Amino acid sequence: MPLRRAAKAASVLALGGALTLGLAGTAFAAPIADLSGMGCPDSYTNYYGNGGFVQTLSYTYTGGNGYRYGHYNVVFRNNFGDTYEGTRDYRCY
Repeated sequence: MPLRRAAKAASVLALGGALTLGLAGTAFAAPIADLSGMGCPDSYTNYYGNGGFVQTLSYTYTGGNGYRYGHYNVVFRNNFGDTYEGTRDYRCY
């Protein structure tokens, strides 16, 4: 009987750990808002599930085609902390 209890406790701990990793990993499956056509706001947050994507304008530049673009750093923020999601460039108009 003690062996069965130990096995059950181990499986419960493994499941709990998997759920924690799953919740923290939702950022990778979530959609990041497309800011093209929004005039390059300084910051934009779109909420998803248990957190939100925060996009912060780093700088603007003019592309070779003459259009203005904004370069954004993207972070997924939730109760587990911040997860860096890389950068995105959007056309400002």
